[in-house]
Amino acid sequence: MSEEELVRNMMTLDDGLHRIEQQSQDQLILLYEDPETFGAGHFVLYPLHGPSPRFAIEEQYPAGVGWADEDRVPVSWTWASEARLPQPDGSWPWVTLSEGEVVSADYETLLHITGGWADALCELIAREEALTTDPVADDGVGRSGPGRTFLA
Repeated sequence: MSEEELVRNMMTLDDGLHRIEQQSQDQLILLYEDPETFGAGHFVLYPLHGPSPRFAIEEQYPAGVGWADEDRVPVSWTWASEARLPQPDGSWPWVTLSEGEVVSADYETLLHITGGWADALCELIAREEALTTDPVADDGVGRSGPGRTFLA
């Protein structure tokens, strides 16, 4: 692929990830991170209200091109779905649940995988919110009087 095509694919992936974030209706946040410092990826989706799970995408460069090269353009991306899982020693490390690699020309496949992960997580968040009960406020108003039964 030409460098122009690689740049176009990189920009299209970035736009697609932002669309996924917007479609999550404020349930997910897309962050740009440094994988060498934080250990996740260059693009990382997190739930807005919680640190786990996450979906990390890391740029892969041609041989001889490193993170410090300002003119770097990815030729592929690795991705990982990760969650913090408790360990017997009390720690909560990131554990990879699934992972893969997608070449630049197949960026749409990566967007499809990422979108599926985001949709599934948003559905789980919605289910959790639906099961969360509001506290019952019992002020006694309307609980007694003529015509009231246990069920009414």
